[in-house]
Amino acid sequence: MRVYVETYGCTLNQADSDVIKALLKNKHKLVESEDESDLVIINTCTVKGATENKILSRIKKTRKKLVVAGCMAAQAERVRRYTSAPIVAPGALAYLERAIEDAEKGVPSIYAAKEDKSTLPRVFTFPIMRIPINDGCLSACYFCQTKLARPKLMSYPPRTVVNWIKEAVEKGAREIQLTSMDAGAYGRDIGTNLTALLKSIADEESNALRSSKFRIRVGMLNPQHALHLLDDLIEVLKSERFYAFLHVPVQTGSEKVCREMNRGHSVADFEEIVARVRKEMPLATIATDIIVGYPTESEADYEETLALLKRTTPDVVNLSKFSPRPGTRAKALKQLPSEVIKERSREASLLIREIHRKRRSLHVGRVEEVLITEEGKGRDKYY
Repeated sequence: MRVYVETYGCTLNQADSDVIKALLKNKHKLVESEDESDLVIINTCTVKGATENKILSRIKKTRKKLVVAGCMAAQAERVRRYTSAPIVAPGALAYLERAIEDAEKGVPSIYAAKEDKSTLPRVFTFPIMRIPINDGCLSACYFCQTKLARPKLMSYPPRTVVNWIKEAVEKGAREIQLTSMDAGAYGRDIGTNLTALLKSIADEESNALRSSKFRIRVGMLNPQHALHLLDDLIEVLKSERFYAFLHVPVQTGSEKVCREMNRGHSVADFEEIVARVRKEMPLATIATDIIVGYPTESEADYEETLALLKRTTPDVVNLSKFSPRPGTRAKALKQLPSEVIKERSREASLLIREIHRKRRSLHVGRVEEVLITEEGKGRDKYY
């Protein structure tokens, strides 16, 4: 059967699609478009309402046999309004072939297992290899629906991760992306932690991987974990093998809203992380996430977010307009008017662009080695 895999969402979801493609390739033919296919697998995302609506419209319009995978399995009842296709949760990829058979027969099955995926194969994607280090997280943010789809922390053993890296590098990988819902939670369920994993990778690198030319990017970690690990983490990120890159989502500049989001950290924690990283690595890339328009966010709270951005000047800001996600506690709150959220997003976007220009100007005149991973489209939107 000819199968087309379409992926939405984060790097962790893309890593799941690497598993999906590996599970398919021995029995089916992977194709590059729906038009060429007999069956479509849509690996879904639920982080933002706009993305979810786009995916649901896509599902409704699909005329080929279909399997729905990914985080939308957590809201199977809603998916059922659009299709009777089999649904496969992120932890149930081992049942993918059964779901394909069900799709051929027209059986509306749901596979919702939450199983370890470390023994499943994965395809290699040159020049980047996405390697998951854990599924799930330890947080319980009131706005997050992904937690419903990936509720349990399941960390992969360090030796498994190291072996995946060795295999990827042997196949020519130039960039390794260590990905998860929260890399900072890694190992809490198996008696280790993120920096111990990174050091074990560095130890292996000093031997079997020393002559290979590749770099490692550490994925997102929440501030409460980053702060606890920070001294060791900074030392690791100073290594030439690792990108000087740290993604620490703060979500808001208001301590009040941070508590009301149930984030598990403070805004002050984030500021301390930024200050310490910038002291040790002035040109390190610091990325964060910001949500504007959370239901309890007052105008004063929003102004505190702008003030935080001005003080900390993150190199990358993933800005989102709040959208209530089904099944979350934040959905039950009284929502702010959409025009207020749009205006806050517009104003914050302008500030972020200006911050990005200033941070990028620090690199003018420097000579650096770069890795080109894909062909860009048009001019950089910040210039």
